Amino acid sequence: MIHRFLILLVLSPSLFAAQTNILHILADDMGWNALSCYGNKDLQTPNLDRLAAQGMRFTQAYADAQCSPTRAAFLSGQYGARTGVFKVLNEKEPSFAPMRSAEAKDALGPETATLATTLRKAGYKTGISGKWHIAHNHAVAGLRRREGYFDSYGFDFAGPANSNEHHEDKTVTAITDDIIGFIESNRSKPWFAFAAHFSPHTKLEAPETLIAKHVARGFKRSADDEGKSTERPIANYLAMLEHLDNEVGRLLAKLDALGLAENTLVIFTSDNGGLSRVTNNAPLREGKGSPYEGGIRVPLIVRWPVKVKSGSECDAPVHAVDFYPTFVSVAETQAAATLDGESLLPLLTQTGTLQRSALFWHMPTYTTNYGRTPCAVIREGDWKLVHWFGDYLDTTGFTPDDKPYGKLVVGPRTEVFNLREDPYETRNVATERPKKTTHLTNALNAWLKRTKAKLPTPNPNFNEKRWWTSAVERTKSEN
Repeated sequence: MIHRFLILLVLSPSLFAAQTNILHILADDMGWNALSCYGNKDLQTPNLDRLAAQGMRFTQAYADAQCSPTRAAFLSGQYGARTGVFKVLNEKEPSFAPMRSAEAKDALGPETATLATTLRKAGYKTGISGKWHIAHNHAVAGLRRREGYFDSYGFDFAGPANSNEHHEDKTVTAITDDIIGFIESNRSKPWFAFAAHFSPHTKLEAPETLIAKHVARGFKRSADDEGKSTERPIANYLAMLEHLDNEVGRLLAKLDALGLAENTLVIFTSDNGGLSRVTNNAPLREGKGSPYEGGIRVPLIVRWPVKVKSGSECDAPVHAVDFYPTFVSVAETQAAATLDGESLLPLLTQTGTLQRSALFWHMPTYTTNYGRTPCAVIREGDWKLVHWFGDYLDTTGFTPDDKPYGKLVVGPRTEVFNLREDPYETRNVATERPKKTTHLTNALNAWLKRTKAKLPTPNPNFNEKRWWTSAVERTKSEN
């Protein structure tokens, strides 16, 4: 029996190897250029820069344009067109707009959000702290008192970090404490930890010493905690970024101290582009809420010692739906459902490419304070098509402080951009490239049909004056 055991050990060492831990850190409203390793000249982010130097930095990583759809995509591995979570939960719609928005689900249930359940079945301990926002409440702390709530989503641990109690720093320190405690308690087992931060989302909240530091450097302190584009770059916002970087550094240091760093896959990314009111996503076009690159392109850093080459870079387009299949591959298990994403392991290990031909976004609702009307998007290779279903807000001459902003243009509109030649989406070539436009339109329509996506419809009660007035009043009440 002993000899048979030794032979098995020699022939199949992977059977006895420890499963890889997974740490997923998600920032809230962090634009693609917020970190110094992505070009931020106003601030140094040494801890995240070091993470990038030790792993792989993605240059064309995507999320959805707002938080709920991205978080739903992450936990389900499916696009919002399929799950029905394609807007921020409880976001109100204008009554008299040209289109009636497609009706979204008001929650993503545990039968669909199966990432943690899948990993738990594979032998992982699972933990979360911070922001939730796929159902009922935006914060984990507000829901953890419901008996069995997070257990039904597959989480063994739900952190008590409460933004109402730690508003002075957006709960960043408390979330880090939760995740460190969870890791320490489960260090002898494989674990999946999800640190879902509220920062740097407004309101602008950071330790006063850090705000004062950036004021002393010559940056403006915002007149209020919501910020204005005329104040950019804002000392409060820079302080939020620095504080988040510091706490990520503390979390990474704990992995080192516990001897877990070598066997832990670490991912850092964001749920959508930066809010244009407080940060400038230039040269990418627009920001949070928008289907243009500034709204959906995000930073993505992956560190996995031995597996991922230090200091490597990847320019392949990837999306938040890809994390679930990636984690399934890492855990060597099976997903609980059909996934829209694709495992990133070939890219991370530089052993191959992805098989898909395109990425998709479905945004069939109004978010007028971000200049967005119902639309859908496809990116295939270097080409990107944005289709506006029934109206369009021309934002020329408007600033991010105008709410809502843009000149209403009624009627459908299709835009096509070549992101290699025009990464900043300044030139719509839809009419110049009719074959490409037709091809992309057909591919997008086929995907919408395949996912059974709900579509907006013409609004028989459309009244331009009343729509605009109600939109203005609605955005005032939301702010």
